[in-house]
Amino acid sequence: MRPVWFRSLAPLALVLTFSAAHAQQAWPVRPVKTINPFLAGGPSDVLGRIVNDKLGQRLGQPFVMDNRPGAGGNIGIDAAMKAAPDGYTLAWVVDFNLTVNPSLYPKMPYVVEKDLQTVATFALGEVALVVHPSVAANSLAELIALARAKPLAFASGGNGTPGHMVGELFKRELKLDTLTHVPYKGNAPATQSIVAGETQLFFGALPGSLAHVRAGKLRPLAVLSARRSPYLPDVPTSAELGFPKLYASNWYGLVAPAGTPKDVVDRLQKALAAILNERDVVERIDKMALIPYFNGPEQMRGLIRSEGATWGAVVRAANIRPE
Repeated sequence: MRPVWFRSLAPLALVLTFSAAHAQQAWPVRPVKTINPFLAGGPSDVLGRIVNDKLGQRLGQPFVMDNRPGAGGNIGIDAAMKAAPDGYTLAWVVDFNLTVNPSLYPKMPYVVEKDLQTVATFALGEVALVVHPSVAANSLAELIALARAKPLAFASGGNGTPGHMVGELFKRELKLDTLTHVPYKGNAPATQSIVAGETQLFFGALPGSLAHVRAGKLRPLAVLSARRSPYLPDVPTSAELGFPKLYASNWYGLVAPAGTPKDVVDRLQKALAAILNERDVVERIDKMALIPYFNGPEQMRGLIRSEGATWGAVVRAANIRPE
């Protein structure tokens, strides 16, 4: 026979179990922290704040931004992945955090496949190959011929950054060993270097380079995608020009610590899908030269695996190391 004190705990256990289940069903019952692994003011931060506001409206609790930059995004994402998997700590990410960094950094603080739960992607930035107007090439074919005849330099925001990775992919796919990489400390000085004519090529995400293209300070030769960009409809794609493997983009997404309850992930991804159908959100994303881009948890994980294989091969072939 069980002692009286043991029997008296049974109702309490039932109450606690019910309370925990009820709290889970009611998620969120308090503010949710979303860690952004970049400085305030950048595209990821601006997008995250737009979506945070909308998530708060839909789910009934504030979604609060916490900026933790450093180590290519690893510091902020690691902090989020080590948080309790209860739906109250999430992280905004850019694709290269999960597709490039695992190959680039010899000691990653977290393992993407094991420590991270994908939620959804929600926006995509296209990448264009642009040149300084002084470069004697008005097409990709002319640029290839020029690069094979004389050395050219391409700028990036630093070793291992997206612009560097795409440049190395470009060199490999087109067999252009004459291209020289010139790293700068950030995308802003890299963009200024090509606008000033200090370098000749730049593989720029459209949110950062489109204004210079429209002002005539940079000349676009190709958009590195399968479909033409709505922002540069007259510029051919790399696929059209015969280089389907020359593809690059910047997509933005939301992740949670591994073990986050499925119903929480489901609510989040459904809310994100609904938000991307709101006209004001679409208009605000469009003003940033970005495209709404929704993928659920499984599709997002598939993107990470396929693109991770591509960029991992580039890192190894070019022996890229972070600064």
